[in-house]
Amino acid sequence: MKCALGGLLAVLVGVTAGCGGSGAHVATASGPFGYDASQPLGFADRGRVNNGYPIAVEDVSYTSGKDRIAAYLVRPPRKHGRLPAVVYLHGAQGDRQELLVPATWIAARGAIALTMTAPSTAAREPRGLKGVSFLRWQTDIQKRDVVAVRRAIDLLAARKDVDPKRIGFVGWSAGSHTGGILAGVEPRLRAIVLMSCGVAPVSEYTSVAPAALRVPIRRYLGSIDPLRYVRRARAGSVFVEDGRTDTVVPHAALLTFINATPRGTKIRWYDAGHALNDPAYRDQLDWLTSRLGVDGPKVAGAATGP
Repeated sequence: MKCALGGLLAVLVGVTAGCGGSGAHVATASGPFGYDASQPLGFADRGRVNNGYPIAVEDVSYTSGKDRIAAYLVRPPRKHGRLPAVVYLHGAQGDRQELLVPATWIAARGAIALTMTAPSTAAREPRGLKGVSFLRWQTDIQKRDVVAVRRAIDLLAARKDVDPKRIGFVGWSAGSHTGGILAGVEPRLRAIVLMSCGVAPVSEYTSVAPAALRVPIRRYLGSIDPLRYVRRARAGSVFVEDGRTDTVVPHAALLTFINATPRGTKIRWYDAGHALNDPAYRDQLDWLTSRLGVDGPKVAGAATGP
């Protein structure tokens, strides 16, 4: 599936792809994932990067704290009214290109999408970090990723062509960890798709750690634990998709996350590995279309799914 996405990506944006705030929203510095939503987004649009395809892909960026976030804004041809919108977040060390093709599929059905490069991709782990210093760094990076998505929601919600009450999120692998946290802290998300999301309990880390690190591990990793936050998700707002033959995330970790989700969560397993497969993408597109009220019209000449 990933190779297929890469091939279409090259057609869409002319890149070489390898296989491998709304006025009603007020966020403050309180809480581990809080931020000041009144700060300017510093939005920049460098224009369209693809030609000859009905779905426009625009090279954009915005600020999130000390980070400038590179993103693609994906739009169907303009029409009157406000459209649903979806934020897409890649896996570890990925970037805004990784889920660009699925973003064009939802746009072809009549929504706006934003793919983004998380701060964790650009942040290099400082050399020599160990113990508590490493835990602090890891915690800071995860918080920056969460806030970057929240700022993306600010950006979309402020647009005149987006309905702020119909915003969704899709996260794959490491991006789904961020999504698990968002499910519990970001009330503006109406639909959250978490792909290949596996999490080990913090207790597994403390059980093998030196005694001096057990309290810091509980403190720092506990503050960014997706298992802690996904339990708070609004009933019916989460869709978890996992592969039966995932060799990247242990099956037990996939089950641990599923067991932490609230009642009403949609769970589906696929005969696929970590990258999942076409049926998984078709199911998520149909679910997002229904949950967000994506009502077209479908864009002529554009693919609406795999």
